[in-house]
Amino acid sequence: MLKFKVIWDLRWVGMDIPVSKVFSESEVCGVLRVSKKPLSFLGDVDVDKAEVKGLGSIGGVILAVHAFVGSTVGPYVLFSLMKRGSLPKALITTAVDPTILAGCVLTGLPLYKVNPKDLELLIKYDGCNVCLQGGKLTILDSAGECLE
Repeated sequence: MLKFKVIWDLRWVGMDIPVSKVFSESEVCGVLRVSKKPLSFLGDVDVDKAEVKGLGSIGGVILAVHAFVGSTVGPYVLFSLMKRGSLPKALITTAVDPTILAGCVLTGLPLYKVNPKDLELLIKYDGCNVCLQGGKLTILDSAGECLE
């Protein structure tokens, strides 16, 4: 059963948030999932289920995280997710980690960098449909309702 939450502050709906393209080939649109804490691919990601602890499924979504932490296993986890068909559509972060960049290049996963203040704004749009293109992230849910 789908649940909806209403967002009363609609000033960002249809608006653009600037992003820097680190690695990408084209426009990416999908459901935004935002992690409120740094993500470790070593301990936080269940590759078999394509889930992040405390966040849920990351397969086919645009995943935004403050930072990536952990070891050099990140590219391997991304590669494993790709082989299983469970790779996110894109990653957004405030700090680009070289090992995650390597994993993005290896798997063809688009990687974007955003200002930390803008990432904080995105937290309330977790579950909304967004598009990344031309150096901006656009929130598409004009009705102000997003999946919870």
